[in-house]
Amino acid sequence: MNGQGWNYLLWANLLLLLQLNPAPLSADDLYYTFDNSYGTADYLLGTRLVEDASSSSSQFSMSKVLSANVRSYFESTHTQIFPYADYSSTQGEIGLQFRHLAIEDNQIFAGSFLNLIRYHDVYSYYNSAELGLYLKWKYYLKATQLFTSGIDLNLKRYDELAEASNTETEVYLLYNHSFKSKTSVYLRNSLGLQDFWSQTVLEGQGRDIVSVEIDDIPNNLRLSSEIRISQSLGSKLGATVWLENQILLNQEGGSLVLQDGMNNPFIDNYRWEGPSTALRLTYRPNHTSRLTFSHSWVEKSYLDVPVYEFDFALLDYVVENETYVDLGFDRNDDRQTYQISYAKTFSSNVRKLIPEIGIELNAGITSNHSNDPIYDYKSQSVGISLKLNN
Repeated sequence: MNGQGWNYLLWANLLLLLQLNPAPLSADDLYYTFDNSYGTADYLLGTRLVEDASSSSSQFSMSKVLSANVRSYFESTHTQIFPYADYSSTQGEIGLQFRHLAIEDNQIFAGSFLNLIRYHDVYSYYNSAELGLYLKWKYYLKATQLFTSGIDLNLKRYDELAEASNTETEVYLLYNHSFKSKTSVYLRNSLGLQDFWSQTVLEGQGRDIVSVEIDDIPNNLRLSSEIRISQSLGSKLGATVWLENQILLNQEGGSLVLQDGMNNPFIDNYRWEGPSTALRLTYRPNHTSRLTFSHSWVEKSYLDVPVYEFDFALLDYVVENETYVDLGFDRNDDRQTYQISYAKTFSSNVRKLIPEIGIELNAGITSNHSNDPIYDYKSQSVGISLKLNN
């Protein structure tokens, strides 16, 4: 889909929102949040290429209840990275959400959204537009037993990195069971497919020019299984444990070498497999305060993602005979994260405009052991966020 096509979809969504909501907005069914956060870390972006950086992020979101079963929303986020302004980005999203509750013991949800993200000119090849569609069905066996199935479809187009444009499809099935012991068990299985779009080139001259399809990047197929157990440990304390494993079902894949220290659209979600665990403890001394401690561990074994020799003095890959120097093995990461946070909400004096104000403080340590020196680091982080909502 070309740029004009994405612009058409954007305007079509806006027009649809206006048609569904011709009446003026009222405070009774209009909701908004305004979040501001600031944080700093030794390796903020998860690589050794961006050291001792901080970020400031502002997000505004607004949703409007159009009817009993239809809601629209808009979100806008700007993230500024200091002192590396080139890594800063702006993101916007609009969407519609539908639900159908007329069938006994059943709930059906559907929706669509359009997401746009823009980076500084230096990294403009990460600029993308994403169209998302989803359908979800919930069935209650009992009040304590819930089956959910659904499908998510995301089409993402990169303006300058055409070979990274792809369609992601995920089908999932989950089961949730709550027990009288105040234990909740959550099981989820999903199958995801990442299909990179075919690329074409023009060959020939004059009347003999033809469009030829070139080999695109192999598709990625993954299977993910998760179990989550939550347990109440009293009136103020609760614990949750996650266990998850991701398996790649295809052994061939493609990757793109990007030495800018940001997420790589080719490998970050679909080119690794491995187990992960997490633990979260939450203490609520009262209804306005929350203290949370969490620990997570994940092992990522990347497939067909080679490690190349990197020169940190020049901040570039070593090149011999016009090619990168392959060290002969694929990337492997082992990451552990510890984090503690405290959140507090306050009632506002201006209750009609801002009835609630929330403040959250957090600190954490991340240790990522990797056989790729770019991603081998240990980082400490601190942050604060302020949230205003109605």
